[in-house]
Amino acid sequence: MRVAALAVCFLLIPAAGCGQTLASPGDLSADAPVTIPLQVTRNVTYGSYSASISVGVGDAAPLPFRFDTGSSGLHVYADADLLRSGSGVACTDIPTSVVYGNPPRIVFSGVVCYAQLHFSGSAAGAGAVATPDAVRLAYLTSASCPPNNPGCRIPDLHSVKQMGGYGIFGAGLTGVSYGRNGIANPLTSLVGRRGQVFSVALRRDGGQLVLGASSSPSASPSPGTQTFAFGLSRVPGERYSLPTGCLFVNESPSGHCPLLSFDTGNGVPFLHDTQFSGIPVTGGYVAAGTRLGVTAISASRPATTLLAGTAFAQHIPAVVVTGQQPLTNVSIQAFFDHVVTYDDVRGSISVSTP
Repeated sequence: MRVAALAVCFLLIPAAGCGQTLASPGDLSADAPVTIPLQVTRNVTYGSYSASISVGVGDAAPLPFRFDTGSSGLHVYADADLLRSGSGVACTDIPTSVVYGNPPRIVFSGVVCYAQLHFSGSAAGAGAVATPDAVRLAYLTSASCPPNNPGCRIPDLHSVKQMGGYGIFGAGLTGVSYGRNGIANPLTSLVGRRGQVFSVALRRDGGQLVLGASSSPSASPSPGTQTFAFGLSRVPGERYSLPTGCLFVNESPSGHCPLLSFDTGNGVPFLHDTQFSGIPVTGGYVAAGTRLGVTAISASRPATTLLAGTAFAQHIPAVVVTGQQPLTNVSIQAFFDHVVTYDDVRGSISVSTP
């Protein structure tokens, strides 16, 4: 085992004695909701948006990580220098890798590490919150091209500018979570309701992540809320599969119900499908001016909508695939001006308007 000085203070939120006061796991305040700010930025070239969250890993000061509900687990790039002395991170020789891109574009590889994480937030009785123990994360220090993209450009994983930050904070509830090398969503390790339910509220100028719920996770949803239920995954190492929903076209049901990915890590929506019945497609893109609505099964109106256009961020690819279940990725755009709640107890995603 290769260890980079596992320090006294754990990550996720500095423990008592590290400069912040934390509620103890057994304290009733551990169930109080915690609000953590999310930063939202716009790419000036392409017009697409992305969200980020500040996370302290080990004994390090908080660093920005891309906030991605379309993946699971904390994946840290080499530019965070987790192997430095006194980092508070314990790294192993267990290999791990992840492929990023739609379709897959670059393979990032590294090792499994362990660290406590800390977040700065606001809550009654606590100024911050931390994982109770060190969590498993991926430390990615090299990259390679997959077979389908042999000429890819390998970025410098030690360059914050090239990597666009220090890694990916995968806040999704689907994906590999329990395998030997599985990297789970760190939020699910938090104590009480904070580790069971969280909501994401985004605007184009910012947003917030709220850990915990003001009422029991089993409580009835508020009027106007649509709930998308996860399926139970048959893939080894996965707990849930993506939910199924239906698509509306210009306020009318299309009759088409694909898998849905609520993915803040993707700046542009896309449709991967075997056919697009009822959805106007021109030149491989949803026709400009089309209003694409997303609903839960049997709902009579969209929970959130996407407007197709001709600019990069509004150009919605419609890609014909074979041998795959139809999938619509609603991207970060479907989150704006909505509250999207992830419930690890009920196994669902709920969408409401604040």
